[in-house]
Amino acid sequence: MANFEDEGRWRTLGREYLYESPWCSFRVDEARLPDGAEIEYGVLESAGFAAVAPVTEGGGVVLVRQWRQPVEGFTLELPGGGVERGEDPRAAVGRELLEETGYRAEDLSRLVSLHTSPGRATEVCHLFRCRAVRGLSGPRPEPTEFVSVVEMPLAEAVEKVYSGEITAATTVLGLLMVSGVAGGGCV
Repeated sequence: MANFEDEGRWRTLGREYLYESPWCSFRVDEARLPDGAEIEYGVLESAGFAAVAPVTEGGGVVLVRQWRQPVEGFTLELPGGGVERGEDPRAAVGRELLEETGYRAEDLSRLVSLHTSPGRATEVCHLFRCRAVRGLSGPRPEPTEFVSVVEMPLAEAVEKVYSGEITAATTVLGLLMVSGVAGGGCV
């Protein structure tokens, strides 16, 4: 009798890496489907990232505006960045918030960890919320980061989600979660 948990499972027959860097790798798996057919399947590997919904004392949210080459346009996103192997996502998100915006994270709490695109990538986003407190120094982005800090009322940011102006999935979820629209009622 087949194990229900294995029903529909693919079997990996082989794996070849086509590209590897410190940030991501691209591999092609040879896989056998449940019906016996064999296919090649591309997978983007990533150590993942952490992002934070920083809410100010006045009920605003701190976002970053930056160019994103894959979509060939500017995005408004929650501050965040890569989590290095073995690094605590809480430490990563606190560092990234300070670097990108000049704000410190107080009362940092985890909202959720989620796969950003499980059909294409191994990437996991660790999503947090915090009370944003302006630091003594301004933003200090890394040399490859060209970001602008954008503060706005949380309600306006949520409106931008619904109008399609904010499209980054983890930003959409984080804003909806801290506004109480997507469960949790965290504001």
